[in-house]
Amino acid sequence: MSKKITFFLVCILLLGGWSWPAPAAHGAGLTVKFSIDNEVLKFPAGGNPYVTGNTVMVPIGTAGKTLGLEVVYSKKDKLLQLSRNGQQISLKLGSSEVLINGKDKLVMDGKAVQQNNRIYVPLSLFNAMGLVTSYDSASAQAAVNTPQNYLKTVVNLLVSEKFEVLFQRYFSEDVKKALPAAGLQQAWESTAALFGEFIKLSNVTSHSENGQIIIAGKVSFLKGDLVITTAVNSSGKIIGLRFSLPASSAPELKLPEGVTEEDVTVGAGTAHPLKGVLTLPKNAAHPLPSVVLVQGSGASDYDETAYAYKPFRDIAYGLARQGIAVIRYDKRNHAYPQEFTGAAGARITVKEETVEDAIAAAKLLKQDNRLDPGKVYLTGHSLGGMLAPRIDADGGDFAGLILLAGTPRSLWEIMYDQNKAFLDAMDNANPLKAQGNAALDAELTKAKSLSALTLEQALAAPDVFNTPVYYFKEMDSHNTADLARKLTKPVLVLQGSDDFQVYADKDFPLWKEVLKGDAAASFKLYPGLNHFFINYDGAGAGTTAEYNIPGMVDSQVITDIGEWIKAQQ
Repeated sequence: MSKKITFFLVCILLLGGWSWPAPAAHGAGLTVKFSIDNEVLKFPAGGNPYVTGNTVMVPIGTAGKTLGLEVVYSKKDKLLQLSRNGQQISLKLGSSEVLINGKDKLVMDGKAVQQNNRIYVPLSLFNAMGLVTSYDSASAQAAVNTPQNYLKTVVNLLVSEKFEVLFQRYFSEDVKKALPAAGLQQAWESTAALFGEFIKLSNVTSHSENGQIIIAGKVSFLKGDLVITTAVNSSGKIIGLRFSLPASSAPELKLPEGVTEEDVTVGAGTAHPLKGVLTLPKNAAHPLPSVVLVQGSGASDYDETAYAYKPFRDIAYGLARQGIAVIRYDKRNHAYPQEFTGAAGARITVKEETVEDAIAAAKLLKQDNRLDPGKVYLTGHSLGGMLAPRIDADGGDFAGLILLAGTPRSLWEIMYDQNKAFLDAMDNANPLKAQGNAALDAELTKAKSLSALTLEQALAAPDVFNTPVYYFKEMDSHNTADLARKLTKPVLVLQGSDDFQVYADKDFPLWKEVLKGDAAASFKLYPGLNHFFINYDGAGAGTTAEYNIPGMVDSQVITDIGEWIKAQQ
């Protein structure tokens, strides 16, 4: 229930910070086969790459020539200098430290050495040059790929429907758990059904980020273009794969007449200041009512940009035209991704991800003398709607809550339902359906055991639905339904009937049951609207493919929110 659907079987997000084990040692001096862009290189006698300890050593002369590197060695200074595509790399023999473009330092997993009048460098040096490396210790084969060739190989495997090959050879173990080959096949076939025949891959770019190589390229189909983005770890394994529309595909929307915007900082002076925007009506009588927009799960910018949608921009502009100020801001995991991955992210919960910053945004609005401190409202979408009662109770103290496609159920229950719906839609003859159901049942069993764990025990428990158990456990300790039952303030619950992430036939009526004691609660169901309150009924409807078609939040939804806020006294 986020801007990117939370299927642990279906969706692959750009994930960061995952470690990959070093190759097993085969003893110093073991020679290895070495390829560049899938072509095995031939080396002069006595000059083959070899393994020492856990490090693959590569003769830079032969490899550099094949890669088009300019290689200069100063015997006097024992300094090796490499140039590629405007990038300058320098290192000294006997040192593991690399200097990139004269300023950035990187430590390799080995040292450059000279043997038999040849200079050998650790395989990891090629990562510093933005190249993709891998080493298979079982077959003693090392490889270097340019980002262009790597992405081309991935796309060719998809186009040729070799999903199992892509799954086995290229996915990291974590991604394999999150996305079986059946899910990969379903995602590609849904894309092909919507965009038509594949034509070509072009405009490939890459950059390094948090120890990973992010590779993106334009995939052209008969009916349009998509951007494919892969995150590749230092072992050449895919830890993230995403298809999205080109950035320009989201519909443009100019700032409406009579509306102005100001840059603001949410959490200024804290360890996590966040870029934000305050949207205001011009020349309006003060003080104004105002709204804090809280995103769903996933790393979201302040527009909650999702595929071809910018729902928070649409809502902010629409409410400002109705005389209501709106603050929206980048989520913390968008602004500080390094803190949400690997060991650093083990204890991260929704408190750090969402709750603290929503409260800070509310305080910022209450301190603005143009705004009425007694009329600050929270509008939470998806996970933001689920967390709204907690944000309010933990210090937000809002005048009222607007819940857009939220749920009072536990997040893991929603994730189970989403995955179950995906598997139910598969052909019964597909053998991967049974495999997927077995994996899903195993995850459900683990999820149901959460209540018996302490928070400390949750830290050591294996992930559930590819999510740390600690994250679920801490969230469940602030039960949404229990907090919502205590509400007596105005609450507006809105839901789209065509939402396939949060359910109109399950979650919407459950809100009515939970909030039956709140006389100020009201509810509205919108026929034909999806999870983002956008109307779509074309090809790919009912799957994530529909999110790739540009659309805007239904104007009636925004009008209803504005009128409800202005009706509160």
